Amino acid sequence: MKKNALIKYVVCTAIIILAFLVNKTAGYILLFAFLVYMLYIERSIFFEAAASRAYRKGDIDKAIGWLEKACRVAKNKPSVKILYGYLLLKTAKLEKAEKVFEELMNSNIDSNSMMQAKSNYALVLWKKGQLKDGIKMLEDVFSNYKNTTIYGSLGYLLILDGDMNKALSFNKEAYEYNNSNAVILDNLGYTYYKIGNIKKAEELYENLVSLNPSFPEAYYNYSCILKDLGRMEKALEIGKKAKDYRLSYLSNLDEEELNRHLEELEHLTSTNSK
Repeated sequence: MKKNALIKYVVCTAIIILAFLVNKTAGYILLFAFLVYMLYIERSIFFEAAASRAYRKGDIDKAIGWLEKACRVAKNKPSVKILYGYLLLKTAKLEKAEKVFEELMNSNIDSNSMMQAKSNYALVLWKKGQLKDGIKMLEDVFSNYKNTTIYGSLGYLLILDGDMNKALSFNKEAYEYNNSNAVILDNLGYTYYKIGNIKKAEELYENLVSLNPSFPEAYYNYSCILKDLGRMEKALEIGKKAKDYRLSYLSNLDEEELNRHLEELEHLTSTNSK
């Protein structure tokens, strides 16, 4: 398909050059028509750019709207559809996300895109209550396709599954693969916290918050560790930072739990100061 597009552009360019040689006015007309045509067939790029701007501003719903338009006109670009499906999933539009990823998995797309579609579909399975099926799919993907995102997703689901020995082993491997990724640091730090190694968990979360992660779980988890260590004021300070970020559907932390945690810390710090 890319080869055919290249041939088409070469032929059009040759025709425009010939038109200029014969008649400049005709050349300009053809050039203008070609540019208009190019803007029309590549309009998905503008939709993607608009989606990117909206996402950076925190307007995920608007980003989804732009990506939906991009998907309609860029049916041969699975990367756009994968991002669209992921944002649908992130905003709890589970049925729509499931449909997007099922369509991708049943289509003729390149192997990398297929692995990305499957890894996202695994998260759909988890949110549908099929955690073990989601883990199995991610493990199948992981056997052929390893990257930071897969390490992060599978590491998180293994924690949720409750086998902390398996989760620890995998998340240590993930840390060796990429020790500066916020999700991987969060997964490993939280795993150490769950098995009672508070000191190691604290060390990892100190490193994590220095990276200014953009998801609230990092600050909430670190705040819980500081609370257990008796450092209530610091725990409250860190915990409040979690409120600066939008909670995702792809999380086990909700607004009520976060607020309850902060209220408890406020009570404890006020009691200690008396």
